[in-house]
Amino acid sequence: MLPIPCVIVAGGKSSRMGRDKALLPFGASPTLTQYQLTRLKDVFSSLHVSCKNKDKFDFEASFIEDEKSFEEHSPLVGLYSILKEFDTPVAILSVDTPFVSETEFQKLFNALDETTDIIIARSPFGSHQMCGIYKPHFAHLIKEQIEKNEHKIRTLFEALHVKYVDFENDEPFTNLNHPQEYENAKEKV
Repeated sequence: MLPIPCVIVAGGKSSRMGRDKALLPFGASPTLTQYQLTRLKDVFSSLHVSCKNKDKFDFEASFIEDEKSFEEHSPLVGLYSILKEFDTPVAILSVDTPFVSETEFQKLFNALDETTDIIIARSPFGSHQMCGIYKPHFAHLIKEQIEKNEHKIRTLFEALHVKYVDFENDEPFTNLNHPQEYENAKEKV
C-alpha cells in the first residue's frame, strides 16, 4: 500500500462522451467511479472523489467538491479544491483512466523527492496530467492563477518543478473520451 491518499477526479464535462463518464456502468460496478474506488482501495492510504457536486452520486464515498467561490468549470478548480484539503502528497487519477494500476503509481511514488512539486506519467502518446502525484504546498498558486482567469494547467507547470516519469506502454493510460473507447474498454474488463 502506498502511504498517500488518492483522489479520483470525476468532475469533468464529458462533452465528447455525450453523458457523464463518472456515472457510466463499468465492469461489475454500477459506475466507473465505483469501479475505480473498488480496484484502488488497497493501493492507497485513503480514497476520495473530486467532483463539482456530490449529489449526482447515489453511493457513499469521501467526496471533495469543487470550491464554490469559483464559477468556472476547469481542471484547475478541481485541482485547487483537492490540494487545499491535504498536507501530504496526493495521487491524482482521472475517473476515465481505468487501467492505471498500482504498478504505475508505485513507479510515480518512487520518483517522489524533496525538490519536485509534481510527478506526472508520460507514455509515447504524451504526458498525462491527471495521472500523477501532486504536493499540496502550491495550492495558493492555483488559486491566484484561477483568479486571473488563467485555466491552462501548462501555465501552472511552468511555475513549478515538474518531473515526468516515462512509461513504455500507452495502454494503462487509455482515456475513455468517446463512446467507442468506452465500449472497447468494457470488453477488456
